[in-house]
Amino acid sequence: MRVHYLNGGSCSHLLAAVDGRTLRKVVFHAVFLAIEHSDLGWVVVDTGYGNRFFAATARWPYRLYRWVTPVTLRDTAAAALAQLGVDASHVRHLVITHFHADHIGGLREFPRARVYYHEDALRPLRSLSPFRQTRAAFLPALVPDDLAKRSEILRGDSFRPDDELPFATAILFGDARLKAVALPGHASGQIGLLYTGDDGVRTLYCADAFWRSIQIEQDVDLPWIARKLQWDAAAYSRTISGLRGLARRRSHRLLACHDEVTHQFVTCDRQLSDARR
Repeated sequence: MRVHYLNGGSCSHLLAAVDGRTLRKVVFHAVFLAIEHSDLGWVVVDTGYGNRFFAATARWPYRLYRWVTPVTLRDTAAAALAQLGVDASHVRHLVITHFHADHIGGLREFPRARVYYHEDALRPLRSLSPFRQTRAAFLPALVPDDLAKRSEILRGDSFRPDDELPFATAILFGDARLKAVALPGHASGQIGLLYTGDDGVRTLYCADAFWRSIQIEQDVDLPWIARKLQWDAAAYSRTISGLRGLARRRSHRLLACHDEVTHQFVTCDRQLSDARR
């Protein structure tokens, strides 16, 4: 099983959003995953900003999203996959960690995929007012009209305690090599992914359970305003605490969507893709 890390665009924001003190504007990359699975073919995890983000933020109040976090696109999700020789329309399995816009922007680029997500990930967002949806980083225009027909809902009671992690997990696709991991707090129904890639390293992809490694490795807490923007601040703190304990054990590699450490894997994949051509 080989895991590729792909560039799904980026936004710029103050690093103070993470550490509360560094008034320097930095890039937060939106990395998503493409997994070459021996039995399932390609499994894609999240989709970056995709090809519809700017159209979805053209009107008020959703336009506030791109004003607060200016977005730059390098490739659409489909274009990034094409560099690996993969046609997005041929992908059959798509895992969504949570329904923030920088994770579902390319959903419509995968018209034939079954979409897997936690039962609490989408429903609460649909009931919000447009302004509260914007505050929750949810853009309803990014959700395909036929999503309900293509959804594989991960029920909350399918997640069980796991001896390997301080979080509950659920086996995906009937294959214990891929587990969904409950990482509540940042977003409604957020999950991560537990896997071992071809490099043999046991890895927990944490989605947005943290933004930068300093939160885990140096116990840096988010400033007050950033904590207030989490879906459930108390659950977020518990998840961070669990990740810090896991990091101290050094039993797993912890990767997060927007962390610079994760983006280094994107660079490696791009070099491999160029070499193939």
